[in-house]
Amino acid sequence: MEKRNVLFIYCAFLTLQSICGLHRSLKYYETIHSTHFQHRILKRGIHHSYHPYNKISELEFYSHGRHFRLILTPRREVIHSNFKAYEVNADGKEKTIHLDHDNFYHGRVFGEIESHAQMHIDDGIMTGSITILDETFHIEPSQIIAKKVNLCLISLIDRVHKIYNDTLWQEHQEEDGFKGMGFVIKKIVVHSEPTRVRGGETHYNMVREKWDVRTLLEVFSREYSHKDFCLAHLFTDLKFEGGILGLAYVGSPRRNSVGGICTPEYFKNGYTLYLNSGLSSSRNHYGQRVITREADLVTAHEFGHNWGSEHDPDISECSPSASQGGSYLMYTYSVSGYDVNNKRFSPCSLRSIRKVLQAKSGRCFSEPEESFCGNLRVEGDEECDAGLLGTEDNDSCCDKNCKLRSNQGAVCSDKNSPCCQGCAYMPAGVKCRDAQYATCEQESRCTGASSECPRSPPMKDGTDCLERGQCRLGKCVPYCETQNLQSCMCDTIADACKRCCRMNLNETCFPIDQQDILPDGTPCIQGFCNKGVCEKTIQDVVERFWDIIEDININKVMRFLKDNIVGAVIIITAVIWIPASCVISYIDHRRVKESEKKWQWKHTDELIHPDEPRQVIYVGGQRQQRVQHVMHQS
Repeated sequence: MEKRNVLFIYCAFLTLQSICGLHRSLKYYETIHSTHFQHRILKRGIHHSYHPYNKISELEFYSHGRHFRLILTPRREVIHSNFKAYEVNADGKEKTIHLDHDNFYHGRVFGEIESHAQMHIDDGIMTGSITILDETFHIEPSQIIAKKVNLCLISLIDRVHKIYNDTLWQEHQEEDGFKGMGFVIKKIVVHSEPTRVRGGETHYNMVREKWDVRTLLEVFSREYSHKDFCLAHLFTDLKFEGGILGLAYVGSPRRNSVGGICTPEYFKNGYTLYLNSGLSSSRNHYGQRVITREADLVTAHEFGHNWGSEHDPDISECSPSASQGGSYLMYTYSVSGYDVNNKRFSPCSLRSIRKVLQAKSGRCFSEPEESFCGNLRVEGDEECDAGLLGTEDNDSCCDKNCKLRSNQGAVCSDKNSPCCQGCAYMPAGVKCRDAQYATCEQESRCTGASSECPRSPPMKDGTDCLERGQCRLGKCVPYCETQNLQSCMCDTIADACKRCCRMNLNETCFPIDQQDILPDGTPCIQGFCNKGVCEKTIQDVVERFWDIIEDININKVMRFLKDNIVGAVIIITAVIWIPASCVISYIDHRRVKESEKKWQWKHTDELIHPDEPRQVIYVGGQRQQRVQHVMHQS
């Protein structure tokens, strides 16, 4: 069964001109006007249908000395059914960007067996890519506006999705694996201008003279909304030191470790970090914008870290030469995209990512959204869906074609609607949803005129909700925020299990009330609270210990030794010489003691060796006479 990774994308300030822009290093390109395209839409059936293959598009144009004829069908695979896109101004105000899901297509080139096309067509503006064997052609609009940034990002993720979705994740080449793991975009946020911040606050989109890439990623990881998604990614136009094009937290196969996909929260310096995140830049070391092919590979590379892959080690299996296909996708340095291996994962990466997917994909990956009659979900032109019972035509409300049995008086389906009973609307006043204090929602009751449970009305402002919070405008506001403070976690053991607040982001956390103890099981600075004490569990110690070991790999060790030759020689010499010196010193000392003991024994009257009872002293001369005399007396 295929699964998709639900992906949340942030697009930061200035990417409006970068993602799709032409690049001076692009050796050759052609400009095609919209009038050069011939676009026809064909329908296979005479009846209206929501099935994607009922609508076929043909797109023809001439470019690069050849004729292209694309056979396309609607594609919704990479767009979530609840997809949202927003443009955000300096004050954080969101403006919805409308996007028609039906304008996305995929297909093939007519007459080319090994070909693939991904296109977006809207008002004559084309965005997409065409792959024929090992050649890829990109089509991009020449002018970029906020809406087109969305299209470029979606097209980019769609191309990256294909790399992942087509990959067979296996331990060894001769063994079976699994595939069909990819991405679905649920939300895009485009910042049209820098975000204004108050004194002392930081935001990943604020005006700043210079950003360190690690600091930027950490600030971006503070976004609370990341918890609702498997993965969050920041696209930026910033230039970083050292020519760094991206950075991401690496996933781990250990279920409770932080970093990468499906990761738990992590607390650092009073902040809650969501480490299911990464970033990529469209500016290279020279301040030039990377071309589309490079942007695809950089994004795919950072996603690879999130999925659990380190950089490929410098061994022939995972870092082959150009004559053997070139470097793989997770190579330490950026790849060009020209070699056949550049869009593939190495055997080392396949093994690493496979372990992470097996351990964590069940936590946050979701099944692909596919519409068909019999899945108990009302989709497309369906009026109802009774599942297997309906497909066998045994449901009293819904027939096998997912249509209501209106000729038998059915107005709704019990299987799909909470306010439906016996194929009819429930009476007004019947409770269909309980009150939810966590979300400040009152109970909801059926109206008697609809099969759906109406939206719950909000609780009155001031109503107590979770953790001493109060309801405001239908949301549970934490206690600290009700006091015009900010919630945080105290970083001292003594106060770790007390309710703490701070004045602003840069202030120290302090306990608001010494008697306000957090409930058992609440996360604290070194574990979990138990009766007001922050206890460090054994599992937490083991996990932190393995975090240190997990961060060590042969590449980092070899790179350190290479960059610090003198220090490496000193360290290696010390590691070998000190233990060897101790052993030699111990042996010498032991020999000296044995020699002294033997010498002392030879000059005493004792006949038997103190350590060897069977060894008797050699008796001769005057000493022999003395011994005989002593024996005679006895």
